[in-house]
Amino acid sequence: MPTRKSKLRKVQASDAGPSRNGLREAILGLLSIRPMSGYDVSQSYKRALQQIWYAPLGQVYPTLRKMQADGLLNVSVEIQHDKPNRKVYRLTPQGQRVLVKWLSRPSSLPKMHHEFVHNLFLLNHIAPERQIKLVQNYFERSKAWLAELKEIEQKLALASLRSESAWYQLMALRHLMRLVRTEAQSAKITVGELVIYTKLKGNRKEGAARRSGAGNGNAAAFARLSLSPKSGSRTDNDDELEYFERNP
Repeated sequence: MPTRKSKLRKVQASDAGPSRNGLREAILGLLSIRPMSGYDVSQSYKRALQQIWYAPLGQVYPTLRKMQADGLLNVSVEIQHDKPNRKVYRLTPQGQRVLVKWLSRPSSLPKMHHEFVHNLFLLNHIAPERQIKLVQNYFERSKAWLAELKEIEQKLALASLRSESAWYQLMALRHLMRLVRTEAQSAKITVGELVIYTKLKGNRKEGAARRSGAGNGNAAAFARLSLSPKSGSRTDNDDELEYFERNP
């Protein structure tokens, strides 16, 4: 029989905001598609979410146990005769409510760990010909990734004719494809910009002298500028939340 403490914990789980590492939301989303074992959750996350929604995979099993204790998941044991039995997790009605509550919030703007942008920021530290090769390489890999996503799109488009869930997954995939297409296009433009810049600025020695001279002043000036959105990463003030509640 549930204790008062366990009931309180379940209420707190329902009222809590998004998790710090995003793993709870990833698990809720995956289990809303179908019941899964812990192994299935890990593998599905790697295939579908890892590139766009970072969460610590090493915490999958502890998080599943906590979510079960919080009343967000039910677990059953599936008997397997030729291999070890496995635990299968399903969303409870409370887990579904927590998922819907999270999805109903205005989305945060991306907080990117964008290595390519960071490298561009500091690219003056390497030789011009190497700069161009690195950016060209990023363009080629982005283009190849887009081609892979197009193949997945064709398969998912067929599934979307039979499944509403697959249609929304297709919509998410196409948004990701547009982002990757922009990455490739921007990298291609950047290659051209680097070629022009290298020609205009002369030989490598002159460029090194210029970097050691004016470079520090430019860095100091840019240090006072912010690339973060002025409104913050999440639109969570009362007026905006009230708008979403009035316009579901």
